[in-house]
Amino acid sequence: MSAYVFPVYALTHFALFVWCGLLWKHHRAPGAALVALISAALVYDNTIISIGASIGYGSLLETLSYPRFIMHALLTPFLMIAASQVGAAGGIRWTGSPAWKVFIWLLAGCMLVLGVYDHLLNLRIVPACFDGTVRYTENLYPAQFCFAGQAAVKGAGLPVPSIVANLITLVTGFALWRHTGWIWLMAGALVMFVAATISLRLYGMAPGNGGEVLLMGAYALTVSRFGRFRKSSAE
Repeated sequence: MSAYVFPVYALTHFALFVWCGLLWKHHRAPGAALVALISAALVYDNTIISIGASIGYGSLLETLSYPRFIMHALLTPFLMIAASQVGAAGGIRWTGSPAWKVFIWLLAGCMLVLGVYDHLLNLRIVPACFDGTVRYTENLYPAQFCFAGQAAVKGAGLPVPSIVANLITLVTGFALWRHTGWIWLMAGALVMFVAATISLRLYGMAPGNGGEVLLMGAYALTVSRFGRFRKSSAE
């Protein structure tokens, strides 16, 4: 099943990339450029997982996989900047205040450094095979072994930058819901939290990556809703 799901994820992220790119080009919609950039990275992420079984584990797939981890570490913290920009466009005053801007950029910088330290400096990836897919991963479980003699690997711990970015999204989405009745950003963040709790060991990456699709879709809808005809005070 996963072999068919990941190409759909990649195509959906590509559509979100194009949509947000157009929102930025034609309307300078707050948050659109960052959402487009992160969506582009997720196109690559899901595409590599989609074609992994065709390539097979080995040096080529390993080389193609490194950018997946690099982009996650470097770009995930910018979701909280995008959340602040769409929040300001939606009339949430504190997201456009000077104090919040300083705080959120410092927090994003700290999360970027933490992501690089935890997930890139000592990055070691190994092949994983599951449900028709072949990919490289930091954390390998016995159910995902590709060949006899493989050993389980425990890489980095909790993805703290992702958790913090989603918390900022949730708080901003809650504020938008209370202030404007727009529920979708908050809903996207809640779905992402639920998807992230589904066992990677038992179900692979499909649920978590599906949560990313819905989260980025919620961002794109919110950018379109609040940024189409106005510039952000958060920029």
